[in-house]
Amino acid sequence: MESFYLKDFIKAVNGKFLLGDPNLLIKSVSIDSRTIKKGQFYFALKGKNFDGHDFIKECIEREAGGIVYSKDDIDLTKSFPLFPSIIKVNDTLIALGELAKAYVKRCKKAKVIGITGSNGKTTTKEILVSILKRRGKTICNKGNFNNRVGLPLSALNLQMDTEYAVFEMGTSLSGEIKILSDIISPDVAVITNIGYSHLKTFGSPIGVFKEKRALLDSVCADGFIVLNADDEILKNVSQKMYSKVITFGFYGGADVYAHNITLWLDKPKFELYINGVSISVTMPLKGRFNIANALAASAVAGGLGFSAEEIKDGIEAFVPPPMRMETVKTKSGVILINDAYNANPSSVKEALQSVCESYPDSDINLVFGDMLELGEKAEVYHGELGSFIDGLHKIHNIYLLGELSKGMKNSINKKPSYHVENKKELLELLEKNSNTAKTVYLFKGSRSMKLEEVYESFKMKLD
Repeated sequence: MESFYLKDFIKAVNGKFLLGDPNLLIKSVSIDSRTIKKGQFYFALKGKNFDGHDFIKECIEREAGGIVYSKDDIDLTKSFPLFPSIIKVNDTLIALGELAKAYVKRCKKAKVIGITGSNGKTTTKEILVSILKRRGKTICNKGNFNNRVGLPLSALNLQMDTEYAVFEMGTSLSGEIKILSDIISPDVAVITNIGYSHLKTFGSPIGVFKEKRALLDSVCADGFIVLNADDEILKNVSQKMYSKVITFGFYGGADVYAHNITLWLDKPKFELYINGVSISVTMPLKGRFNIANALAASAVAGGLGFSAEEIKDGIEAFVPPPMRMETVKTKSGVILINDAYNANPSSVKEALQSVCESYPDSDINLVFGDMLELGEKAEVYHGELGSFIDGLHKIHNIYLLGELSKGMKNSINKKPSYHVENKKELLELLEKNSNTAKTVYLFKGSRSMKLEEVYESFKMKLD
């Protein structure tokens, strides 16, 4: 974070100045009393299970440079003689966002890219960063820092010499994408796809699109948007509403597309068509849907003036994030694929189809945990997915964990399926299977199911 004068900081957060030196330089902020460092400004955020105001005293003792708070009944007179700067705001979460918004505007050199969608946000972001950093200083949000806390903190990592900033944007409440978009004011907006995610809040894929469309509508006048031409909802977006649109997909009708795709190799290959040039690319990650993520990143880079060779180099150098089609071959020859970072009906189908395409001669086993946050129709979606899996002739066995998965078993009639009550039972069941060099396991489920624990234990057993 570049330095802020306290007087500018107060203006940015629309706060009330209670104590401090207006000419004080602020060099960094924190929301965590456990790790706050001397001189940092502390934002006392409120969460579901905590209230940052309870830790103000601790922050003062750690010699925080300032406190941003909102409660009326906080007595800060006891901070004497440490005297941190004191700023009162109406809402500390909003204030953090407003600070980031003002800060992004100061970093005028950076091209800012916002990425949202039901699936593929993180992988698209990481591939794009791998491309962009070949030309200039590039930042992005790490891990799950894609919400109203993480994104502002990530934006504050911008520097005056940053050339590209890539921000993944998630949502679980209505209106959040609009708030995040207002903070970063993107030059480029990307929607990877629209699927069955967060239906508990948005009800349907159309509801999901209405939420995510706010990103497209926030792009600056001389910017552009990137859309998936294969997506049933996104392909119908009226392009007349935007100054420039770049589409990507698996068919020639898109501006950027892939052809001559080979998925069964350890590293899939495809021909990337972009800006009138076709170039061969080797993907470091399995799955047709990950090629779609590479196409989305390519479309952004191409729109920013990157050559086909630069894009190819960036894709091939990309290091996949953990728990996204993370693949290992054990000493016994069994293939284990950990795609358990998250799950919804569309992402499960994509993962299954990709594994079937990648391992056409193997016995494919699905280790499945409940898909959460699907709302009132959660049981219906699990049943529909069960019927879909039942129709995939390459699937050998299906192992189910979770209450919703128990009902899903009733829709699987053609294949062996097993429901277990806990992870211990699941691991014991997997160990009893006839595991050979032709055996493949796909682990897929919502993050809260923690299937990675079973994956790691099983991997140790097989090694």
